[in-house]
Amino acid sequence: MNRTGSVDSGKILSIVIITKDTKDLLKDLLTSIGQDASTQFSLLEIIVVDNGSTDGTDVMVREEFSGILLVKNGANLGFAASANAGFRQSSGEFVLFLNSDTILIEGELSKMLRYMVHNRDVGICGPQLVYEDMRLQRSSAPIPSLMPEIVPRALLERVFPRKYSGKAVYPRQNSLSPVDENRAKYEGYDVESLIGAAVMARREAVERVKGFDERFFFFLEESDLCARIRTEGLRVVLFPGAKVIHLQGKTVRKSWVNGRIEYNISMYKFIRKHYSSIYYRCFQLVRFVKATVFLAVLTCLPILLIGKRTRRTYTYYARLVMWHFSGCPDDAGLHPTVKVQSRAH
Repeated sequence: MNRTGSVDSGKILSIVIITKDTKDLLKDLLTSIGQDASTQFSLLEIIVVDNGSTDGTDVMVREEFSGILLVKNGANLGFAASANAGFRQSSGEFVLFLNSDTILIEGELSKMLRYMVHNRDVGICGPQLVYEDMRLQRSSAPIPSLMPEIVPRALLERVFPRKYSGKAVYPRQNSLSPVDENRAKYEGYDVESLIGAAVMARREAVERVKGFDERFFFFLEESDLCARIRTEGLRVVLFPGAKVIHLQGKTVRKSWVNGRIEYNISMYKFIRKHYSSIYYRCFQLVRFVKATVFLAVLTCLPILLIGKRTRRTYTYYARLVMWHFSGCPDDAGLHPTVKVQSRAH
């Protein structure tokens, strides 16, 4: 393992990819990794964790990318459990966790790896996520709290743009010069949490916090990991000097309502874990009241339901209210009822 501070003198990077029925997206991602010549000097291994895909993902990986380690689950174990399974199979000093709906841009990953090598106090960092046309996406996020539930997000983004917009934002007293702004991009800055589509973690940091919390099936497992890494005295950093394309939403679009319910399940788990019981009850009450009011307004004004998106949102809030009435069960979203152990190929 390279400890010299050079990303060109040793195989120090493992890539762990979690996928579920995204064969074509995964193929594009693996192709982009292979085409990134600057990464090959440091790339030790690629591990694909397949969460019970039925679209021929395993066959595609074996036939077209034979050098990749495939960990095939018999069912969907969720992101956290699958990421842990991939991490246990890896041996790199740094581990890049990727969603299958990402694409690497040549030369960008090596920038992030170099930043991690030269900043030993950083436990985990993330790139600036971008759309295919290079528009910026949210790449970091504040940890869940009551504030965004009470104060409109548009106002929070205006007052605290770096924290709540989740995009690369630089201080501008009378505007930064182009030279200073470029320097800021390559320095990175501390954030509360990263968007988990693409995050690079120091192995030591993940081991110290004992990996992802597998009680989070999908959503906010990266926020929980970041919060625990910060308690170890290590930094969580957004590094906008590197960019990764994220085909946002393509992996959950078919199950949007279930996905939003799953997000609520994860959010409640996070609040219960990191805050007091009183805080949790207040948070739960605010979420329930907001959902009930929204549902009541749309029910009284059915003309608003003309749009397809509004009808989908109405269905979501109806499900959300019923989910609260049923006691907020953990299996109401994307979570399957059966778990099967994984095996490596």
